[in-house]
Amino acid sequence: MEPADRSQDNPWSGRFARGMSARLTAFNTSLPIEERLFECDVEGTRAHVSMLNAVGLLGDDEHRALQQALDEVLAEWRAGAIKLAPRLEDIHMNLEALLVDKVGQLGKKTHSARSRNDQQATAQRLYFRRSTRALIDAIHACQVELYAHCRRHADLIMPSYTHLQRAEFTHYAHWLATYVVMLERDRSRFEDALRRADECPLGGCASTGTSLGIDRELSARLLGFSRPTRSSIDAVSNRDYLLEFVNHAAILMITLSRLSEEIITFSSQEFGFLALDDALCTGSSIMPQKKNPDVLELVRGKSGVVVGNATSLLVICKALPLGYNKDLQEDKTAWFSALDNCMSSLALIGDVVQTMTPSAERMVAATRSGHILATEYANYLVKKGLPFRDAHRVVGGLVKRAEADGVDVAELPLAVLRDASALFDEDIRAMSVREVAAKKNSVGSCGDVALPALLQELGALLDDYASRRGRDAG
Repeated sequence: MEPADRSQDNPWSGRFARGMSARLTAFNTSLPIEERLFECDVEGTRAHVSMLNAVGLLGDDEHRALQQALDEVLAEWRAGAIKLAPRLEDIHMNLEALLVDKVGQLGKKTHSARSRNDQQATAQRLYFRRSTRALIDAIHACQVELYAHCRRHADLIMPSYTHLQRAEFTHYAHWLATYVVMLERDRSRFEDALRRADECPLGGCASTGTSLGIDRELSARLLGFSRPTRSSIDAVSNRDYLLEFVNHAAILMITLSRLSEEIITFSSQEFGFLALDDALCTGSSIMPQKKNPDVLELVRGKSGVVVGNATSLLVICKALPLGYNKDLQEDKTAWFSALDNCMSSLALIGDVVQTMTPSAERMVAATRSGHILATEYANYLVKKGLPFRDAHRVVGGLVKRAEADGVDVAELPLAVLRDASALFDEDIRAMSVREVAAKKNSVGSCGDVALPALLQELGALLDDYASRRGRDAG
């Protein structure tokens, strides 16, 4: 239902001789972007009404009538029975009009000791907490998929890369677990942002508070905040928590973009390390053989959108004077875009990781060329007492010789190795990629001690988060 068209719904009708033009009404309204905040506005209004009752600004019967009306409005909203009116500009005036429809003039008392400035700031903080927690859960779910995939394929060997050139070698699980580590940093950034946003703006009013005897501490407790905002001016003008969010979101999307790029690369025919599930790929309208990783390319593209969201919100806020300014109506465009793109990208990356299939044969074959044992040949000489820089020079010369002969450095005859350095002995022939990988046991590396330790640590982090969320939900 749409609230009845009453002139008194215009909150500034006493000051103006004429109403807004149709063009300004369409330009000014925030409804298309902020409708998702409606339930949070009901929640904030519920707490405000309870506070007004507690301090004597609303009678008990008035309190009960308004709470019942709020219950009815919320039920109707969830049932899809409410259509918000653009002429009322925003969700706040729509909510007040809906309450007036139900309880008459009493509905207007909900605006006592409250401005739309602190009302909006409160609804946004409430939605921020809820949606950011959901995003953190989505990051955790993506981490769980990555971790489970690592566990399923813990023994696979693959090349490692620098400059996208074969450099050394590692375990497939070591490569993929690195993204669990990176996502843990992303998750922690949003956790930090939640802690700093844990202040209630309600009661800041237009910007300088109110002479009415309100209880801001009670409002904060009723809404689950740790405390009220310290400054009433800051309560309505602060969007730092959103600036943090969109910048953290940009970093998160860069993490997902980098993972997408590597999966795209490794699933190409040139590499063939991974096969993607048909359900997560697309075909070509002209080339029957094509199987395109469009979902990953879209994630990579959406990372640019979210970086743009971060830039947009920074520019919106960069020169605003204190207090509320209408520019801040645009904060939600950047915020919601960043949020939605992160949520959809995390879910689809999780699907890709869950269903992709590694090719052990292609990975191992790639470790048999590219002189991938060269660094270990240098380390071999270091263990025999040669300074590393000299060992590097010796092995560099051997690589040059191998390339001239058209072979890998590991295929050079022992006599050629000994010509380069008398320290080479028969045991060099026993060196293998898998054997050396098993011995790389510095903390965080890919060895048969270090990698299980890393996976155990990551598993404990993921379990700890799940336990904490379970306790919070309980």
